[in-house]
Amino acid sequence: MGLEISRIPAKLNIETSPSRLDIRTRKAKLEFRAERAKIDVHTELPRVVIDQYECFKSMGLMGPVDLTRQEGQYAMQQALTYASKVSADGDSMAAIENPADPMPDIVERDAYPEHEFVLDCIPKARPVITVTGGVRINVEGDMAGAANGAKAEYTPPDISIRYTPSKVRISMAQYPSISMRYVPSKFDKFV
Repeated sequence: MGLEISRIPAKLNIETSPSRLDIRTRKAKLEFRAERAKIDVHTELPRVVIDQYECFKSMGLMGPVDLTRQEGQYAMQQALTYASKVSADGDSMAAIENPADPMPDIVERDAYPEHEFVLDCIPKARPVITVTGGVRINVEGDMAGAANGAKAEYTPPDISIRYTPSKVRISMAQYPSISMRYVPSKFDKFV
């Protein structure tokens, strides 16, 4: 007796498509527009003015008006001092109740006057120093705000991403099968 077995193997059909990544970009753009400023600069060289009149005045070297005023005040003070001295001398001579004669004391006082000497430094006043001149700056035109007339336009960047995933398709091209069949043999051993 013969047994015949035949087999058909399975066959798979595999189709693949790779993944794909497309990136498109646009760069950022910044554009500036500015108006030029017009500036007028006027420069005057510095000048130092020193007024020493007060220094000279404190040393006695002064103008006629101030000299007349000072000498008038000094004369008034001396007149008042002399008037008070003469008045005091008259009062002492008129006091007959005093037994001592005041005349020798008055003569001695006037014959040998006492002078006071003082050491001092001059000048006592400081000079007045004035500085003139400098730089004057004028801005011409209308500068609008803190931007000073500058205008900017900004275009942001753009990114476009497209992703296609990979695909795998599996299908059966041939299904497996096993077939068995009986084949009678050509000789018979029982005969």
